[in-house]
Amino acid sequence: MSLSIRSRRTARAWLKRWFPFGRGNVTVLAVAYFFSTLYFYTPVGTLYLQGKGLNYVQINSLWGIIVGTMFLAEVPAGLLADRLGRKRSIHVALALQVLGEGVYIFARGYGLFALAAAIGGVGFAFASGCVEALVYDSLKAQGRQEEMSKAMGFIGAAEKLANLLAFAVGGVLVGHLTQERFVLAIVVTACAVAVGLATSLALREPPIERPPGEEGGSLKLLADGVDLLRRNVPFRRLALLSLVTLPFGDYLLNLYPPRFVAAGVPPAWLGLALAMASGLSIAGARYAYWLEARLGARASLLLATGLPGVLYLAMAVVWHPAFLVLVFCTLRGSMSLKGPLFAGHLNRHIASQNRATVLSMISMICGIYEALMGLLIGRIGDLSLTWAFLFMGIVVIGGALLFRAGREATKDGGRGTKDG
Repeated sequence: MSLSIRSRRTARAWLKRWFPFGRGNVTVLAVAYFFSTLYFYTPVGTLYLQGKGLNYVQINSLWGIIVGTMFLAEVPAGLLADRLGRKRSIHVALALQVLGEGVYIFARGYGLFALAAAIGGVGFAFASGCVEALVYDSLKAQGRQEEMSKAMGFIGAAEKLANLLAFAVGGVLVGHLTQERFVLAIVVTACAVAVGLATSLALREPPIERPPGEEGGSLKLLADGVDLLRRNVPFRRLALLSLVTLPFGDYLLNLYPPRFVAAGVPPAWLGLALAMASGLSIAGARYAYWLEARLGARASLLLATGLPGVLYLAMAVVWHPAFLVLVFCTLRGSMSLKGPLFAGHLNRHIASQNRATVLSMISMICGIYEALMGLLIGRIGDLSLTWAFLFMGIVVIGGALLFRAGREATKDGGRGTKDG
């Protein structure tokens, strides 16, 4: 009997360690986004598009279309999430993601690929602000809002685990670099995203605090968000720091396959390297909050924002296949540190009733910047991949040097915020 009790206690301790947020929204989101992040064709996405006749500028422009669509839909989607519910917005986001993958499967020219990108952009717009908003308000209802970085790291780790598995399995699915194998990987991806959509149906809408006299309509939610950016200096500095240190992760995925091929990296490592990078990303996302607890807010944010820039410079100069794979894995893994840290700091300054709107506004601004930079990076990449990596490294490091502009925000610790 005592052995049975000890076994149950051990099982509960194991579950608490690996699922620290129980059966609530955080865990449901982690599972849903685990499945919706199983992109088996990512390691060969650039090669697939090249096989369809697209050049680097066109390939990078697809992300530009996604971001441009997000620009148009971002704030309206955030307003809808605040007015109608974050849970419904996530359902819409994942449904559009499934639809976009369906169009992608049957695309034969740039026009249909652009349509798939536009559908994906609208889906991402619905998810960008409301995921963090749903997580923070769910935690706040339990008095656990200080665990925001940990919660976002938990969800991020689930996504990185999906990356690891998808890239490893994807390497097997596309062991032969043929269009038929590429399409198979895309079909399996669409099915996985559909499972993520089904899982998200278990989400529960968290309570949203609406102080008396602040139940205004959509225009007021938007005006309050603009006012927050204008008046709250620490928050504005954090948002600016987040913008200028974007690590261009999506463009790295476009540029690393031809770089590997040119350096003589075996084709099998196109997927294995991403799987290894995802393993590092899991640790980075899962324990970013631990890094902040040990180093402090200022040092941890400086490390998280500056390290990818340094590693981009290394990508530009390293040509030995083994070292190139090592640098790529470390670079990709280091990008997972930033999101959980910024999620914790930014959300302390935002009121519950317009959280999704404000986060969507920030995402929209970052998206515009990333889309414009993507076209420039694509043009430089057509001329020289080495110069493209150098450019990205210099831009990210330059942005990280503006870290001092966010020093007051990290020392603020949430004082004087609308959340109290």
